[in-house]
Amino acid sequence: MTRHARPSPASPTSVPPSLDLLGHSGWPLIVLVAVEAAWLLWFLMEPLPNVPPSPGGRVSRGILLLDALPGVVPGVTFHDSLLGKAVGELSDVGNLPQRLPIVAAAALIALAAVGIGDWLLRKSRMESGCGVASRLAVDYLAGTVVLGLATLIVGRIGLPNPWVVRGALSAAAAAGFWTAKPWRWPRGRLDANASLAVLIVAPFVVLMLLGSMLPAVDFDVLEYHLQGPKEYYQAGRIAFLPHNVYTNMPFGVEMLHLLGMEVMADWWWGGLVGQLLVAVFGLAAGVLIAATATRLGSRKAGCLAAVVYLTTPWVYRMGVIAYVEGPLCGFQAALLWTYVRGRTEPDLAPARLWGLIGFLAGGAMACKYTAILPAVLPFGALSLVDSWRGRSWRPTAAYVLGWAVVMTPWLAKNVADTGNPVYPLAYGLFGGRDWTPARELQWARAHGPRPITGDYFRHGVIEVLGRSDWQSPLYAAFAPLAFLNRRTRRAAAWLGVFLAWIFLSWWFLTHRLDRFWLPMLPAFAVMAGLGADWSRSPAWRVARGFVLALAVATNLTYSSTALAGLNEWTGDLEFLRTDMPRRLNAPLAAIDAGLPPDARILLVGQAAVFHLRHSVLYNTVFNPEIIEGLADDRSPAEFHEELLKRGITHVYVDWKEIRRHRDPAGYGFTDFVTPARFGAWTSAGVLSGPTPFGMEQDLYEVRAR
Repeated sequence: MTRHARPSPASPTSVPPSLDLLGHSGWPLIVLVAVEAAWLLWFLMEPLPNVPPSPGGRVSRGILLLDALPGVVPGVTFHDSLLGKAVGELSDVGNLPQRLPIVAAAALIALAAVGIGDWLLRKSRMESGCGVASRLAVDYLAGTVVLGLATLIVGRIGLPNPWVVRGALSAAAAAGFWTAKPWRWPRGRLDANASLAVLIVAPFVVLMLLGSMLPAVDFDVLEYHLQGPKEYYQAGRIAFLPHNVYTNMPFGVEMLHLLGMEVMADWWWGGLVGQLLVAVFGLAAGVLIAATATRLGSRKAGCLAAVVYLTTPWVYRMGVIAYVEGPLCGFQAALLWTYVRGRTEPDLAPARLWGLIGFLAGGAMACKYTAILPAVLPFGALSLVDSWRGRSWRPTAAYVLGWAVVMTPWLAKNVADTGNPVYPLAYGLFGGRDWTPARELQWARAHGPRPITGDYFRHGVIEVLGRSDWQSPLYAAFAPLAFLNRRTRRAAAWLGVFLAWIFLSWWFLTHRLDRFWLPMLPAFAVMAGLGADWSRSPAWRVARGFVLALAVATNLTYSSTALAGLNEWTGDLEFLRTDMPRRLNAPLAAIDAGLPPDARILLVGQAAVFHLRHSVLYNTVFNPEIIEGLADDRSPAEFHEELLKRGITHVYVDWKEIRRHRDPAGYGFTDFVTPARFGAWTSAGVLSGPTPFGMEQDLYEVRAR
């Protein structure tokens, strides 16, 4: 890595010089303010694409903002306002003690992660020069990578007793505390800018942490993010799941759910522990974003960058839904922080620095394969540049080694289970267990790149800038302004190139799922922080304050609604554990509640099964259909025997879900499953007549011999 002089003033508290637009004329600033106002007006008026129309028409953020306070819209009382509803969701404080075991278990795992991560940071000799908050943040991120790997390796042999897990985590936390000696860390006080930033982001962080401790509601989470760890926990070991292809992806984040289940000795409560740990990644990312923007600009720029990021509804949403994009953004922030430290601290050893960067890039890819685009490839390219400039192979070698330490166990797991290190990807190169050309075509149709047209491209740009339901207007409002300050112009240029790469690789090389462009947010927030602090002009401070106030109010209003995620922040968890399955899938919940405890259900067409207490057999739409494997090329009597051999007592068919998959826009579903075939099995005495449990859901009982 080429060493550059620090691009910010020697004192982090000084304000970088800027273009004096008011030196001779106020017109340029007036034009800028008019542009900002027009942008905010568009943002408030643009209909939210994922919100169904109301009787009055399409819903926009402006309408939600007007509904936030009582009296703004005639007839809206405090009880009816969004503020009143949010206060109501926070009013059941008597239920908060239910969260204490969750918080305690998450704290144990987090402290162990911090202890392990700080040891890694000290081995990299990068602990000096860190603020307390940024040091804890990168410690947490690095430590969770190690915990994930340890859980994978130990879990392949067999998951230990919960008390052994608790003891090991306690020992790691205690050892880390003793060797790190945090009482000796230099401490600073929050200045006025930092204190104000904390006050602004506090409501978002509190709601996010409370929301993360609510039952999961998203299909993908119920299908594999939590269901995979649940099956590992119930089986007592981590093994190949032939019915759930998604569990062959890197499961670095999901190992935290499994650790939570072990600590709590319960899969449901442990899942909530994992969800809380996922939310902490968002807070860690905000801290590292602030530290990075401070190094490139000023303390105020750092505070503004953190405000931009932590008030983004996307960040809140990724904190309350156990997706892996929140942790992935955390690793993106850590990679930026580490790289900027290398550019601004010439004394750091290149090999150790790049070893840590490679380790963090591996942590990003352990979240999901797609991290190769925003994390692994760009920082790998930078390591090559540094090796070329320094005429040394060590930076690139250290980077590759750091990445390999993290990813080799995950790739080896897949080789052992399927013969393909990146299963189910690269089928044409490696093949893979239970994978066929037809299944590869089905996967590619669902997950392959989308058509390339100018209209689609413009739609993608507008979505990222502000049309997305969960985006904040502050990125587009402030990031371009970083080019107006000559001291941040160079940083803005390489941040802009980095953002362009992430966007273009997302648009050209993926199936353009909106969550896949979220790794842009950390670099985008850093750039926005620099841009928001481009001028010391009092007039700009007033304009910036107005933009911030309106955007933060809009973002908080949206985040407080169920549009951003389940918002029953202080709800009764025992009640929600029973009630949430009914809300998500009433027919399946009724079956789960009504069947005898020893019943075993074969599910056809349904895979969102995490909340079910009964033993079930299921498969994702990309796995071989279990019922087809049991019945194809067999007589009804032989099929009946197969059902009894596996202890299956009931068969549940979700025709609605099957119809959704068979839709031209769906993922596809086997033609083997038809009502006529079930009718034939009923006539042959294999199954009882169907019992309807919904408009399009049937339950069949397997007849005894």
